[in-house]
Amino acid sequence: MDKISRRSFLKKAAIGSAGIASAGILGSCNPQVATEAPAQTGATAAPGAACTPSFLIPPDPIPDSKISETVTADVVIVGCGLAGLSAARSAAEAGATVAVIEKAKTYQYRSGQFGTYNSSVHKAHGMDFDATAAVGALMKEMGYRPDQRVWNLWRDHSGEAFDWYLKPAVDKGLLDYIDCFATTYDKTRITLVSLHYPYPEQFDSSKEFSPVYPEATLSFMPDQGAILDMSYQICVEKGVDFHFSTWAKQLIRPNKEGRVQGVIAQDIDDKYIKFIAKKGVIMAAGDYGSNPEMVQYYCGGRTYFGFFPNVDAKGNVTNVGEGQQMGIWVGAKIDDGPHAPMTHTLGAALGCDPFLLINTNGDRFCNEDVAGQQLSSQLFRQKDNFGWYIFDDKYPEQLAYMPVGHGSVNYVVDESVNPHLENIMSIGKSGITSREEVDSQCTKANTLEELLAAIELTPEAQQRALATIARYNELCDKGIDEDFNKTPSRLFPIKTPPFYASKVSAGAMLVCIGGLKIDPVSMKVVDENMVPIDGLYAAGNNMGGRIIQDYPVTVPGVSHGTALTFGYLAGKAAAAAPSA
Repeated sequence: MDKISRRSFLKKAAIGSAGIASAGILGSCNPQVATEAPAQTGATAAPGAACTPSFLIPPDPIPDSKISETVTADVVIVGCGLAGLSAARSAAEAGATVAVIEKAKTYQYRSGQFGTYNSSVHKAHGMDFDATAAVGALMKEMGYRPDQRVWNLWRDHSGEAFDWYLKPAVDKGLLDYIDCFATTYDKTRITLVSLHYPYPEQFDSSKEFSPVYPEATLSFMPDQGAILDMSYQICVEKGVDFHFSTWAKQLIRPNKEGRVQGVIAQDIDDKYIKFIAKKGVIMAAGDYGSNPEMVQYYCGGRTYFGFFPNVDAKGNVTNVGEGQQMGIWVGAKIDDGPHAPMTHTLGAALGCDPFLLINTNGDRFCNEDVAGQQLSSQLFRQKDNFGWYIFDDKYPEQLAYMPVGHGSVNYVVDESVNPHLENIMSIGKSGITSREEVDSQCTKANTLEELLAAIELTPEAQQRALATIARYNELCDKGIDEDFNKTPSRLFPIKTPPFYASKVSAGAMLVCIGGLKIDPVSMKVVDENMVPIDGLYAAGNNMGGRIIQDYPVTVPGVSHGTALTFGYLAGKAAAAAPSA
């Protein structure tokens, strides 16, 4: 099964030249000539779509004469990733009959980092934090565009959902917990590891420019495959009817009126199957990051270099936005833009720790003391979408004063005591590295002039970089960043040789998040008038209202945390609905 971690993905994706791609002419619209977006799209008002883009044009209804088979269930779920499989298990455990449509050969997942609040594991290990403050920080990081009621549901139910997810492992006595200093784990068991916890004594999230709540985050070692399979086996035991290698094509809601009655799908032999949903349909078909027309339309006229490993039964990427499109075609409201590409960088040899950062012109261009997504946003605005961290030989002792931000590395130890825990970096947990490893990932020189020449800055850029470093040292000596307002305790002069340069690139896009808006009370998808549509629910990246404008790294792993939580809640809600 295709799966990949964030860190290993970034290493494999060659993102040094990632950046913003030109989409050219996509679908039926040239985004450079449009003046306004058509109604009922949630589109941004950026350049785009004087005409209606192809994905907003509903196809002709598939007639009954083409239907080869009819399947009836209480709940029909489109998509079998984390959200869809969680919805299936939740609905089945609530007594509903369930059918699942998935175009891959089996269920889908990637990595295993979860941001939740107040689970039994959190409470057992003192991993407490102010969840209401975290929700406030999430809202601020996304420009206060999401529906805070959705985030309050995450706050109030994610611990419950995570406990439920873990229950089959707990019941079998297979669950382990290790902290971020562990040197090994039992690969035959379900192992959770804390992320950046316990963190350095001087770290206080409430005082951060970019607040981060690492106490929320637990990661499965090496990923969530084993625990997700336990959910799948429960579904099988409860009679969930899985239709793999099957593509959902249209929701059934004639004339955009009344309840959603079901789904029409097509199997790998091109036969059409009608799925009748007596209680409801749950859309959990993922994001649309591999649909450049949708990305450009909803993200301000830009597309991004992306890397998405999951494929369907025909070998095509799975995240092309059919779930969003099918909802729009029957009258559902999609999130107002701008939507949120997940393009966070995981940094360089020392993660995102905020050393001096310069661009290829030799200039400092931002407050380095921000989280990975915000840093990536700045890197996208530099030539070739990358920069260079510059630091000196005192970096190991300086790490104690660094933040616990997304992608940070906190500890440098002697190679002889480096635990080299498998996937220690790929799961994004607190980094334990060594001077030898840092040396292997950096450019190193005895003088700044040699260093800047070695990273191939032009002669003019080298002179500008020397002036930038001199100015930065001056600010460090003053103890105040008059240029970009970096936290004073993280101002370290660059004076002690040898000197280091570590390349940091803007992140490639993992997903592009924007979905169907839900009513947080009923969990149903709403129409353009904000009226809930009977029989239609959404979860995971098909669900709107949670991540808008920019992907937040305030709570690492919150994408998985919300996919789990709202899959669990949507399954319960659909199972409790009256039958048609």
